[in-house]
Amino acid sequence: MLGLSSASLTRITEPLVRSGLLIEGAPQPRSPGRPSLPLEIAAGAATFVGIKLARDAVHGVLTDLKGTIMRSGSAPLPEATPDGVTATIAALSDVLRGRRRPRAIGVSLAGTVAEDGLVRGTYLLGWSEPVDLAGPIEAATGMPVVIDNDVNAFTVAEHWFGAGRGADDFAVITLGAGVGMGLVSGDELVRGHGGAAGMVGPVLLRDGRPAWRAAGVPFVVEEAQRILGRDATPAELPGLAVDFPALAALLDDLADATGELAGTVSAIAAPERILVAGEGAVLLTGREPRVAERLAAMSPIGLPTPGLVVEAVGDQEWARGAAALAIRSRMRAS
Repeated sequence: MLGLSSASLTRITEPLVRSGLLIEGAPQPRSPGRPSLPLEIAAGAATFVGIKLARDAVHGVLTDLKGTIMRSGSAPLPEATPDGVTATIAALSDVLRGRRRPRAIGVSLAGTVAEDGLVRGTYLLGWSEPVDLAGPIEAATGMPVVIDNDVNAFTVAEHWFGAGRGADDFAVITLGAGVGMGLVSGDELVRGHGGAAGMVGPVLLRDGRPAWRAAGVPFVVEEAQRILGRDATPAELPGLAVDFPALAALLDDLADATGELAGTVSAIAAPERILVAGEGAVLLTGREPRVAERLAAMSPIGLPTPGLVVEAVGDQEWARGAAALAIRSRMRAS
């Protein structure tokens, strides 16, 4: 519950109704007093572009106001410079939008992003100096631009439309090239000083390993391939582990490390729900109870253990996260 008075709710929602982003539903009887007038999101009232920057590609979606993906696409990133990124994003956005006129474009990337959208640095693209990416993209696309860290963007989308829906306190742990975290507390995204909240990769586990080393996908896959003596995709490994005890032990260790990190997050932030996602989540297939057991063992005494969801996601879901940034910015501006 928001704990707001009727007058406060009216003041907040009236601009959104006037702009067409919210529509009034049929009056609902209540006793005592006048019938309530429910409000619904006008899904078709606006569209948004979401762009996820990867190391060598750009992934994009066009969504409606409810985050439903209407169109998706990807493009190679031949040049990982600010100018090259801007040109690729502008070209892909043109394809996604077609004849529509999206309200805004959201862009997400692995790196540190200030609240004003300044990219302070991104190891993925090799940028160590601050870069104003929003201005050039806005000039190239003609759309307002909002930029944030990719895990933050994904967390916003999951809080609104996915595993975190209905939870005021919600955490996301992502397993990929590194390990990241997004946090919602009191129904608001936690960005931290300089936008650096959630950098949990260096957090040391009880055996002294940093989280990025224990749960980072490249390290797990490299060791798995050494055990197998051949290449294998992350999706194949849980099935292959049945016949390879050393591989099973490796994936058990990943589940324990993930559960321990989730337990640390639980002890610090006390979320109602934790989502473990990213390309590495598929490595935990069949080992979700093991992750949950380690999480429960580390949760604070006297508090309920957070609900746990383990879900592998693809490029579209990451791009939808960027679209959620754009949706949020327009809703707040109305």
